[in-house]
Amino acid sequence: MAWCSRKTWHFWLGVGFFALAVGGSLAGVGWIRVWFYQFAWWGYICMADACIQAVQGNSLLMDRRRVFWTMCLVSAAFWFGWEMVNLRLQNWFYLGVPLQLWQRWLGSFIAFATVLPGIFLTYELIGLTGLSWGRKATIIPKTITWYPWFLGIGAIMTILPITYPKVFFPLVWGSLVFLLEPLNHRLGAKSLMRSWERGDLSPFVRLLLAGLVCGVFWESWNWLAEARWTYNIPYLNEPKIFAMPLAGYLGFPPFAVECYVFYASVSLLWGGRGWERDDYQRTVRPMAPAWLRWLLGLGAVAYGLWMCHMIDLYLIKGWLP
Repeated sequence: MAWCSRKTWHFWLGVGFFALAVGGSLAGVGWIRVWFYQFAWWGYICMADACIQAVQGNSLLMDRRRVFWTMCLVSAAFWFGWEMVNLRLQNWFYLGVPLQLWQRWLGSFIAFATVLPGIFLTYELIGLTGLSWGRKATIIPKTITWYPWFLGIGAIMTILPITYPKVFFPLVWGSLVFLLEPLNHRLGAKSLMRSWERGDLSPFVRLLLAGLVCGVFWESWNWLAEARWTYNIPYLNEPKIFAMPLAGYLGFPPFAVECYVFYASVSLLWGGRGWERDDYQRTVRPMAPAWLRWLLGLGAVAYGLWMCHMIDLYLIKGWLP
């Protein structure tokens, strides 16, 4: 494997970002500690992508670049959606946030843009290990009778946490899977249930593992950062690993599945083109009009800016001196 080729040079860029983040944080360099999370995640993304490129010759940043940058925008909008949910749940808050508006708002977009790429690149890396868990699962019948069950479960998992957040808050981490998987299955987007119909649960298993790995990264890198989040969980608050209660790590695997299902639904706007090597050039239905895609993209940015304002008002509990 060539690590200094035209398509893998960004491995060393990632190493540089990550080394700067860890070294600067441990040395107490103020501005690096504030931006630690962004440096660490973008460093990891560059390194992971280069490893995938070196092994299979096709990666998000080098060969699916348009998909990658679109994914970053979708990722930011996706996580701003969870920040809106948190306005009701009040499960996490932010500390050590810069006073300068442009720094904290820009930092939010850059940080939230890493959520989907981080999970999906980790998913691809796990796939390159040859892990075959779930690849020979029992085949389920090809049917749509599960649609109303999924939609009903998804509705319950959405309504209960919003109505009784102090009791049912964990249910939000997985609700979108049940709400959107029937849509993906029906319209031909990437579907985990369709994979199961072929007797293959390995994508589901890899997503669970990717979510757990990324969860450990999120929490450990948050612990080293000056600008960070802290939790306010109504129960199961102890013991903790870093800032996260141990029980909270159970939410990361289903969250990764949620990310996968959500992005598959969004991909229907451009004809169902996915992000993976085998489907990023394949359409399953007509694309949405260009004007609509541009309008939604601009709307996502406007929504993110509005959510930055809402976070400033309700979710920041500590400012940098």
